[in-house]
Amino acid sequence: MPLPISQMNIATKLVTLLLLICLSACASNRVKKCADLAGAGWTPLSAPPANAADLLALENLPGGPEVTWFANGPQRALACYYATGLNNPSCGGTTAYEFAQKDGHWVSRSLRSEVCPLDSDS
Repeated sequence: MPLPISQMNIATKLVTLLLLICLSACASNRVKKCADLAGAGWTPLSAPPANAADLLALENLPGGPEVTWFANGPQRALACYYATGLNNPSCGGTTAYEFAQKDGHWVSRSLRSEVCPLDSDS
């Protein structure tokens, strides 16, 4: 027997709420992992910098919502790609690219990758 409309609305709202909780947990984990990788002095940005596409092109990287952006002053930017490892979901795969202004133009400065400890059984 189908659910009455009032119960379907409650079920839909509950599923929506659970989905939002899961998505916000993933987003906060992404920012935390990227902030750890970036290090001290880096601040998460609420939106990509105006020149985000140009910066990513320096490393031939794709843009999109999976990139978390950080700044360390007006002349340093960091693009972070959060990923979980296949063998260890809590570690493995987060990569950040640092960009800086030098002599009036932007350059790629460094690549940072998450290093995961080896299992003691390995």
